[in-house]
Amino acid sequence: MREDGHTHLAVARLRRTLGRCLLALALLGLAACSGTGAADEEFRIGLLAPVTGTAQAYTGHLWAERLVAQVNAQGGLDVGGRKLKVRLLVEDTGGQVERTLSTAVRLIRQERVAALVGPYYSRGAIPVANATEAAQVPMVSPTASNPQVTLGRKYAFRVCLVDTVQGRFMARYAFHVLGLRSVAVLYDESDTYPQGLARYFAGAFAALGGKVVAQEGYPGGAADFSTQLGRIRAAKAQALYLPNYAQDVVLQMVQARAAGFGGVFLGGDSWEEGTSVLESPAAQGSFFTANFAHGLMGEAARRQAERLEADAGVPLDSDGAMMLDALGVVLAAAQAVGSVDPVSLRAGIASLRGYEGFSGRLSFEQGGDAQRSAHILGIEGGQARSRKELGPGQ
Repeated sequence: MREDGHTHLAVARLRRTLGRCLLALALLGLAACSGTGAADEEFRIGLLAPVTGTAQAYTGHLWAERLVAQVNAQGGLDVGGRKLKVRLLVEDTGGQVERTLSTAVRLIRQERVAALVGPYYSRGAIPVANATEAAQVPMVSPTASNPQVTLGRKYAFRVCLVDTVQGRFMARYAFHVLGLRSVAVLYDESDTYPQGLARYFAGAFAALGGKVVAQEGYPGGAADFSTQLGRIRAAKAQALYLPNYAQDVVLQMVQARAAGFGGVFLGGDSWEEGTSVLESPAAQGSFFTANFAHGLMGEAARRQAERLEADAGVPLDSDGAMMLDALGVVLAAAQAVGSVDPVSLRAGIASLRGYEGFSGRLSFEQGGDAQRSAHILGIEGGQARSRKELGPGQ
């Protein structure tokens, strides 16, 4: 999930920046030196998060800091029979691609981190994955869901659902459980996350025998969707799929109801961001795919969540759970292989099976995409309630 819109100019600048960064990595031989020096005395992990610069206030890095504090309070992480202090280097990406990439390269080159947690957005994670591949330093993203993030790479991992799985799962739920036969789609055409999710959902729904009666795109930053919604209403769709970010979704729901659309709203994991969608009166009775369901945590994860929640004073949310799982995978890999060498860490992550995270059990049996459960959540009374769980591989 999570990619902001961008222009052709921004893409051109990004390509130039990526070229410079990859050249720097190659010249400095980071594959050989990134795991030496300070990494022998402490476990250095870089964390890339949009702390500022976005409409949504992300707090996942705060949960990661609490977990690291608890580990260090116990003397550090047991790695190969020795206790290593974990040092988490949190960097604010500001939601900007070039800043995300340059920060990632600095963490690898200058700070010599053994692994990266993040980025959040796929549009930033894809170029960062290129850089980490060249440096042979593992990257674990909590939420970057575009298939291109991990495709063809050995050092890129993610703990979230892939967009292809989300689209297929929601299509099956809409067709078989909700009994829907006609749907419309409204998506941000400037952003690869809603573009891809819209395409995967529409294709899966059509393959089941349903009809996609309207597919409407809109430019990034738009606030008036009346033209598109008018055509959707005229198409007499039973449901409207909104694979967009929360700030857009809330406006679209209100405007759709005002335009006379009386069907059900469906969405993706971007609806998990904050509480704006859940609290919207127009969203009640809607359904969306999700990575995390608080009430379905395993026993060990629940106990650990309670300890973290006691420190935070607030319940663990999806943002926190996904960040904790991405960080937890890195910590578990270090313990499994008894090393914080980046190449060894990559092998450790790739060999994890049945890791019990806050968002479910995770296994990396088929490359960098975690085999994991998916959830359909329904919105009732301002709360998200589990409606269906799909196990790994289903």
